[in-house]
Parts: sequence; C-alpha cells; structure tokens
Amino acid sequence: MMMRKPSLLGWLGAMVALTVCPAAFAQTTIEPPVVSPGARSLGLGGAFVAVADDATAAWANPSGLMQLARPEISIEGRSWSEDREGVAANQSSLGYLSFVLPRPKWSIAIYAQTLTSLEFPSQWQANNEVDPLSGLVIGNLGVSAALRLGEDVSLGFGLTTFAGVFSEADIDPDGANPFWDGDAETDIGATAGVLWSVTDAWAIGASFRSGADFTFAAGGRATIPDILAAGGRWRSANGNATLAAEVEQLAGIDNRTRLHVGGEWVFLKAKPLIGLRGGAWYDPRGGAVSTTLDGGLTEAEAVFHYSAGVGFAWKKFQLDLGGDFSERTTIVSLSMIFTF
Repeated sequence: MMMRKPSLLGWLGAMVALTVCPAAFAQTTIEPPVVSPGARSLGLGGAFVAVADDATAAWANPSGLMQLARPEISIEGRSWSEDREGVAANQSSLGYLSFVLPRPKWSIAIYAQTLTSLEFPSQWQANNEVDPLSGLVIGNLGVSAALRLGEDVSLGFGLTTFAGVFSEADIDPDGANPFWDGDAETDIGATAGVLWSVTDAWAIGASFRSGADFTFAAGGRATIPDILAAGGRWRSANGNATLAAEVEQLAGIDNRTRLHVGGEWVFLKAKPLIGLRGGAWYDPRGGAVSTTLDGGLTEAEAVFHYSAGVGFAWKKFQLDLGGDFSERTTIVSLSMIFTF
C-alpha cells in the first residue's frame, strides 16, 4: 500500500527513542543514533559540547553562541539510513536551519530541526501476514540565548517546542483499525549550557537538553530522552589542530552513557581554508532496539561509530561534509554557514 508520509519542513537532529504501542500489537522501539546537528559535529564524532563555535551551538550547547563574532545562518541537509533485524528506516531532509545574532555581551539564536523523519516496515509484519508501512516525523522549533559572565565563562539557555506526527497506516488487510491517520502531538523542552575557556588551549563545556513525550490518540508513544553532556576541548596555539572528547548520559526508555572523541586539522595556508576531521563514538546499547510480539525488548549489542569529514572556509561562507558509519547505520550530512 502507499503511505502518505508526514512533513515537518526544516526539522532534524539529535536523539530519538520511539516507542510505538498499538493496542492489538507488540511494542516496537526504534532509537536512531543522533549527534548534534551540522556536518562539522558529525565529522568530529559528535564531540561538540566543548567546541560549540558555530550556529549549531544553539542546540548542542547554547553558551557557545558567545564565540561567534558575526551573524550566521546555518543550513544542513542530512541523509540517514538504518537496516537491522526487524526494522528498516530511512530519512533524508532539510535537517537544520538557524540564525544567530551575536553581540559583545550576549547572543541570541532561533533554529528549527528534524529530529527524525522515518519510513519503515512494521515490526509485526511477518507474524501478522500484513504489509503496513509506518511513518513518523518529530521536529522542534527553538530559541536560544547566551550571556558572557566574564572573559572566559559564558552561560546559555533555550526553550523549544517539539512536534510529533504519525502518518497513516493500516493494521490489517481489510483496512480496519488503522493505527494512525495524521495523528499529531506537541511538547515543550528546555536547554542549558556552560562553556569555560580554562586557558587559550583548553576549554570545558556542559549542556542539558530536556526531552519530550508524546502519547498519540491511537495508543502509540514517542519519547525523546533527556540528555546531559560534558566534555573538553584542546586547541593548538595557531588554531590548526583541535581535539575534543564528550560523555553523554541519556535518560528515558533506556538509561545509558555514550562516549565521543574527535579531532580536526586545518590547513591554514590553503585558499580556502581546508579542515580534515575524524572521530568515533561508542553506544553501549547500539541505538535501535528490536521487539517481540509479546512486547518484550531484546538486548541490543554495543556499537562503535566512526566518522570523517572535510570543510572549506572562505571569508563569509563555509561548506562542510560529514559522514558517520557503523555496521547498522550510515549518516551523511552537508552543511553551509553564511556569515555577514
């Protein structure tokens, strides 16, 4: 059958644990692997909370907005695909859009992103001899601000509105008992962050992003977990080398800790400037979790993600390409940043 895929333009990004619970069928949980928006962050293995030096800081760590000297517009397109036992999902969309207005003592940003935009076969398809398709879009629209507390410390905070939409799908061959039909729900979240430049070379950053919970009329449920992140960044004296590390604690359907590391080398004499990036991150639960028809969760194995990226920077324009790869998922991102 054909599925009418939902559309929430301009939304993409970070971390979603999706639990679909139709009354007559098993609980299905899908948890896409998500790092901060932006191809640069993706290429750094998601180790960005202590870097946070472009327009995507509005989501990753709003205190980093104080590092921007000029207004910026950031646009990202992201393609994400996943193929694992029982669940296949694909996403390709305009992922992130933001505008930042920096000032000497404060900065403000508005942004929109897609947290997930999925189209996947139902988990119970084979056992029930049906062929439904499922579709979900979750996105958010937010505003973030940052304040400079001193020469070396800044604080950031923000508010965001989440929206989740299920597309239509039929549960049985007769078309009766549709699981959903354009069902939409909203929720409110908050973000806070701090960035401390300990020395010219070292910085420490931390952020908290509250999650959201959706209960759909048809009985389905989608949850975005709370995320607490902390990390450090080292940068060479001339700025050509950067190393970063980050620890994320997730709370929600599945409490766990994820580790991120990444690095960047910039060829300062190149015209335009060229940056090469690489990184890795470790997920002890492997992202998506399969289910059984009795509603029980199966244990997910640990998964290592490896990333790479390249960037080109002119005076008022930056182009970045990043990729994240594991045995189960592939994410490719293209970002553009305009300054003026």
